[in-house]
Amino acid sequence: MTVSDSRLLLFDDNIRSIGGHFLELATLLMEGAAELGYETRLATHQSFDGFDAVDPAIHVERGFRARRMIHWSLGVDGRSKVRRSVDGRNVGGSTWQNTWQNLRDPLSRLDRRPSVMLERWSEDFLGLLRRWNATGNDTLLINTADDFVMLALARALQQLPPGDPLTIHIVFHFAVFDSQTSPAQRQQFGDQVNDALNQMADHRIHLHATTASLSKQLAEVGVVANAIPYPTRYRAPRVRNSDSQRYKIVLAGTPRAEKGRSVIPAMLSKIHAPHLTSGRYQMSMQMPAKRWRRMIPKPMQATYERTRAAADALTGETARDSYFEITSSDMPAGEYHQWLDTADVGLFLYDASRYVARCSGVLLEMFIRGVPVVVPDHCWLADQVRAAGGNGSVGYIYESIDQIPALLDRMHHEYEAIRWRARHHGMAIAKRHRATNTLIQMGIRPAGQISQKRAA
Repeated sequence: MTVSDSRLLLFDDNIRSIGGHFLELATLLMEGAAELGYETRLATHQSFDGFDAVDPAIHVERGFRARRMIHWSLGVDGRSKVRRSVDGRNVGGSTWQNTWQNLRDPLSRLDRRPSVMLERWSEDFLGLLRRWNATGNDTLLINTADDFVMLALARALQQLPPGDPLTIHIVFHFAVFDSQTSPAQRQQFGDQVNDALNQMADHRIHLHATTASLSKQLAEVGVVANAIPYPTRYRAPRVRNSDSQRYKIVLAGTPRAEKGRSVIPAMLSKIHAPHLTSGRYQMSMQMPAKRWRRMIPKPMQATYERTRAAADALTGETARDSYFEITSSDMPAGEYHQWLDTADVGLFLYDASRYVARCSGVLLEMFIRGVPVVVPDHCWLADQVRAAGGNGSVGYIYESIDQIPALLDRMHHEYEAIRWRARHHGMAIAKRHRATNTLIQMGIRPAGQISQKRAA
């Protein structure tokens, strides 16, 4: 077996568009794998159509029909309350819970029913293995897993013939529990994962978590997962125009519930007069063409519409003068990173309960650029600011969005000192969060080393 024969096969049913971090994470890991000497392949959801936005060197294949497997997770981002078997039956709750869940499951749309999703995911995974002629010499990577995906994977592996164990790395990204999660549900999560692992005992399975706090949560429910650094892409910090007194606040990411969609109107209202119309700051944000009215306060909607019209006309004239800058919610990676390069401040309105142990790729992208940030307390994002030197070091931590106007006041006066510290912190982030380092921390060694060991 030669180095070029070593393959890393990456699977992620969450990749349905070019926006968001699922494709970015997959791309980074495959680029890192290529540096380590692997041939790479990527399996996405069947609806993915962004092939033009992907490096032609990356082999991409649409494979999965199941959508949003996280819906049936027992974790923070899921809605399930009971443990399930690999065929989707409720097996872990009380008699009442199982009866109630058995009544609810058929009320879901056919393609959202647990039994159907598990069946489709496992069938599609097996189909990809066959088309790619996967063997025990390949390294498989499940890019964004949870307890429910573990069931689907166990179901699929049960159908493989014995004798050629696979090497599979599985990455957990979403929090297991928060303060509202009952002890019983926490334990059911751990039992569900470990039940699935027991059914995959014939294969070489490696579990990873994208934050140390998530690894700790998993340990608390009896699941052993290695903490790895979430990869990010290095970008040299830009040099600001010192003549400009207006700083650009970037609110990155399509507005979703966990990213603070519900508090955007209140936040904009609070900073409208003191920071936006005053010329201190410009708000730059990704916003869908539809349903934006509920997120933009009425007094600001006329300005928003003029800015969007200018962006659609590609003139940019109104955008430069406006306190708004509007970008697409589904940008190719290159355009997205060019946009982040223009940030002066990274603002995060994330729901702290959803990010208590979940990392934010956008925060790392701000750090890597030396951009000061404003983040919510009591979550992974605040932990990173404290680790970088504490509140006021590379940014600020808030308890309530009511504090954001005062923090932006402070930022305006202290900006250059914070920016200097943020740039130096970015150097450490760049080294720790390189994709090759992430893979090596997972135990995925350079392909040549694997080939030599197998040959011996």
